[in-house]
Amino acid sequence: MICPHCAKSLLRRERTGRRCTKCRREFALEPKESPARMHDLRMRRLAEKLGDGRGLHYTPTQLWYAAARRDVPSVDRNHSAALGAACGIIVLGGFICVVSGFVPVLPGIGTGVLLLIVVPLLLSFAKPWFRRRTTVRMPVTSREFRSGVLDRWAQVYGGPPSGMVAEDIPLPPVRQPRLALLCGDRAVLACLAANNAVGVWDMALGDRADRLPPDVPVLVLHDAGLRGVGFGARARETLGPRAVLIGLSAKAALAARSAVRLRERPDPGAPPLPGWAAGSAAELDWLADGWWAPVAALPPAALLGVVQRGVERVWEAVDPDRLRAQEIGFLTWPNS
Repeated sequence: MICPHCAKSLLRRERTGRRCTKCRREFALEPKESPARMHDLRMRRLAEKLGDGRGLHYTPTQLWYAAARRDVPSVDRNHSAALGAACGIIVLGGFICVVSGFVPVLPGIGTGVLLLIVVPLLLSFAKPWFRRRTTVRMPVTSREFRSGVLDRWAQVYGGPPSGMVAEDIPLPPVRQPRLALLCGDRAVLACLAANNAVGVWDMALGDRADRLPPDVPVLVLHDAGLRGVGFGARARETLGPRAVLIGLSAKAALAARSAVRLRERPDPGAPPLPGWAAGSAAELDWLADGWWAPVAALPPAALLGVVQRGVERVWEAVDPDRLRAQEIGFLTWPNS
């Protein structure tokens, strides 16, 4: 790794005790030991990327997703690991049986070769069954990341990484809000509050519908997935026409290459999807299979972009000039 202080390249033996042997200064993160293979320079690069070159603030949860997203396993990777493990067990077991004299050499080799052909074929046929029953989760838990990375960083450098804000920061009040935003994820609300969404859009923030101001439009921001759809459905029931759902949607989660896509085993007793959540067949299958994408994994710039588009939808819906144009029937400029 590169020393974050003197920029010298260090071998493993040259950084024992998390201290550079060149400049003798201590660093925070050892990539061989830290969750998500984090090191100090990578932490700084991630902080700069989340800041988007304009000093945006981010939360520990957003940093966690940004650091560990490249290691999120896929269902196919899990299947390949199972296939490799099965073949390894066959080879090792056959070798032990032959060496110990428990099985004659030629029959043992023949049986092993046969198993190496049959078992992969069986696992290939079982792949659809395997895919339906495999979960996909973050390779590092949030608690492991906070204790192994963030706490260690604060211990060495005396505070959090540049630009990071705590998720329990108070949500600023709004005297005369023009609209509100409802989201069940505290990390999302903290990011919006830290980046002055309240002041820019005169927007009240909350995680419960009964805590939002009355008589204003409410943007509903939720995860992509069955739980997110359920959150949006409950918001619609409570808020009625004031609720404006702005995602995340299964369509967006499937289309974005950088989306964090996770999977839980679907609940067979889950209620059917509401009509407004219906999309393409691929999107419905994705939801029904237990896939989901957390809205907290969006970096601050992308999150603010989602909210910005939602705000524009609300203003367009209440703009008197646009409403008058809709009544007349002229909705677009004439084209040649």
